Amino acid sequence: MIFLPLFLLVSFTYAEVIARVDGKVLTYEEFKKAFEVYWKEILHLDTVKPTRENKRKFFLEYVKGMLIERVAVDMGIRVSEEEIDNRLKRWGRENASPTLRRLIKREILVEKLTDCLTKDISVSEKEITAYYLLNKRDFYLPTQVKLLPFLAESKREAELLYRSLLRKEKIPSNVKAGKERWYSLQSLPHSLRRSLYPYKKESVSKPIKINGGYLVLKITDKRKPGLLPLEEIKERVRRKLLNVKKEEVLKKWFREILKRYPVEVYPSKLD
Repeated sequence: MIFLPLFLLVSFTYAEVIARVDGKVLTYEEFKKAFEVYWKEILHLDTVKPTRENKRKFFLEYVKGMLIERVAVDMGIRVSEEEIDNRLKRWGRENASPTLRRLIKREILVEKLTDCLTKDISVSEKEITAYYLLNKRDFYLPTQVKLLPFLAESKREAELLYRSLLRKEKIPSNVKAGKERWYSLQSLPHSLRRSLYPYKKESVSKPIKINGGYLVLKITDKRKPGLLPLEEIKERVRRKLLNVKKEEVLKKWFREILKRYPVEVYPSKLD
């Protein structure tokens, strides 16, 4: 009997209502389970302790998901079990818990709703050009080099590779070549910049010891600092402007929906 009051207190806390969406309640217990799945199975942050702000943001998104589920019924938007299975299969999570399936269902609902509400949105060439001209600073790049990595298992193999690259000879067959990537020169470690100096095409770094062997890098291309041409980043700007427009449409839609469906939230009860 000594522990009964404590048991009742815990039970009451877990059953406590922390939100209502058009009459449907969200209890602290349901929220806690959903947040744990989100934090550990979607974000994979098992070893990181969530902050109060992390929980608060998820809480508001979860309530928004409840509202979308309610409105989707009236709009005739559905998510089939097959669609959920396919999404989970891509994640390699065929045996997902009911809570994870519910979160995935809401994610797909949000995508369908967004597509439905924003299907007529477009971005004109004039809008893209105007954004580019007004935000040139965002498209200015410092000096960049394209690096091709080579991995050798031993120091001796790495030194042979280094000499072969300098002499433009055929590299040893047991050396693995990686994938070329662009890097800002300023972002490279000082020792590596010094090794690649004067940063010309065909420059080769001295062997660098890493886990699993030795790394040798070769500069295969170079970009001078300057403004990226509009044609090169046009699609990136288009996607950015589309996302901004979609967010505005969704915000406006939510403001209207909140007038039709009663929503009550009690974020202070999360603490």
